[in-house]
Amino acid sequence: MDYSIGDTLRVDGDIYEIIGKIQYKNLKDNCNWFEYRMRATQYSEERWLSIDDTYKEYSISKAAFQVSLSGYHIVDEGTEEVIGVWGDVDVAIGDQAYFKEYEDVTEEKIISLETWDDGEEQSVGYYLDLNEINFFQQDTGTYVSSSGSPSFFSPKGKMKDVIGVLFFVAVFFFSFIGEFFDGISYHTNIAKYLKKSSNYTYVTSITGNKNQKADVYKSYYTLEDTVYDILNAIEGDTENVQQNTEDGDSSIAVLTDKEYCLIYISEDNEVLVQISSRKYAYGTSSDPYHASRYTSRYYRRYYYSRGYGYDISRYKKYSSPYATFNDSYVDYSDYDSYNSYSSSVRQASVNARQSSGGGISSGK
Repeated sequence: MDYSIGDTLRVDGDIYEIIGKIQYKNLKDNCNWFEYRMRATQYSEERWLSIDDTYKEYSISKAAFQVSLSGYHIVDEGTEEVIGVWGDVDVAIGDQAYFKEYEDVTEEKIISLETWDDGEEQSVGYYLDLNEINFFQQDTGTYVSSSGSPSFFSPKGKMKDVIGVLFFVAVFFFSFIGEFFDGISYHTNIAKYLKKSSNYTYVTSITGNKNQKADVYKSYYTLEDTVYDILNAIEGDTENVQQNTEDGDSSIAVLTDKEYCLIYISEDNEVLVQISSRKYAYGTSSDPYHASRYTSRYYRRYYYSRGYGYDISRYKKYSSPYATFNDSYVDYSDYDSYNSYSSSVRQASVNARQSSGGGISSGK
């Protein structure tokens, strides 16, 4: 794949314009790849898109001022040389840098360190699948896959008969609607946000029943800021949020339509986030990872009080350990600050969408 300055791409749901392009050569094996400097069309942030067709590796990243390599391991290093430049970039042909590439244990998040003559540059990002990179045709609003074939009907094609036109218009419409709701589901998915955010490092997974699992991440924020960050990321789209006020425990439970999340201080005094589907919670009674007995008790009590009653009908063909649960309910608190914050974020998001005339936003 090769893109040009001014091209508009849809990358992992967001729309970008290419404003710069660099071609590199790895001096170790003489392999070439491209880095594209992109500016988002819906907000001012910039990203770098890396296209390596030789090794079939594609990624998106952004500059970072400070990174932690905790939980990451080195996967590549060497010397890169600039062999081509286009557009707005701050390098020249012949410039060289020593680079190191790191991956986390999921082999999806990446950190890059580049040492140039004038200093070191750091970036954080994640790998992409090829089908997550598409041309965006601004005049029609359609997407074209990386192979060059339209992903759905373009009005520029010949219209031979009315039935054919109506058919393709229907395909266009339902494809658009599907992408619209996919965008919404991304915003309301805590698991995806934790997986892609550089503020969290994957720690481990806990396997439950029915092939369900809970993932655990370490947060680089304080407990309070971690909750705020997650609520902002999902635009406050929660059913209920509540902090434990008993037993000296400070863990916070977040319940959405599809997920159950616990933010807590571990026995190792780290801020951890455990995220799972509600189906995992329904069928599994395992303790959260490295949680105190008070945190573990709250984790189960909260789900039993807020989620289990509804999930019985949702997952009625599966057995649940909560069928014989005999601990006390968690009383609903009208004064929980996190639940109030979630409601305010949600309302602000709704107001923003209404004031913009119903436009779609798919920011990370």
